[in-house]
Amino acid sequence: MKVLISGFLFFFVIASSGQTVEEPPVSGLQSSQKGFLITGHAYPTGATGDIHKSFMIQNGITKSLKLELQGFYDTYILSERFRSSVLTKVYLNEKLYLLSGLEAEVATEKAGVGQTSYRLGVVPGAGYDINENFMIELKSNVQLNKSNIGVYGETRLAMPSVYTIGSKWKF
Repeated sequence: MKVLISGFLFFFVIASSGQTVEEPPVSGLQSSQKGFLITGHAYPTGATGDIHKSFMIQNGITKSLKLELQGFYDTYILSERFRSSVLTKVYLNEKLYLLSGLEAEVATEKAGVGQTSYRLGVVPGAGYDINENFMIELKSNVQLNKSNIGVYGETRLAMPSVYTIGSKWKF
């Protein structure tokens, strides 16, 4: 965990020192912009002590190519999880894009130790930027290794290959 935090801080310091101040564009979607973006959010601690946090670091290489690093930290009653993915997004037009990348998840169980505490997967998908503040994505996660990480920290409920529809509303 110390290596992960140190790596993230190192990347953050280098990236933040290389930024220039630019005027925001008059029109156009954020998806078509080149540049560097860091976002994140956290939910309030739940009644059972669950914690949910996430971050995203995005770099627009060209108008049609973006690289993303996403991280999600969750605690549940039986486990703590950190899931991270590295994605490449290729825009087919101003709004429609294809994405592909790798995802890794590490679980630290609070009760009971399993044989394998990590999961690796390939993430293919597609997305659509409805407007500059709202997007929708359809993704799949195809597991590469046999892992006993289960759903929400439960090791007896196997985690299948997952298809997800997600959206993000920025305000």
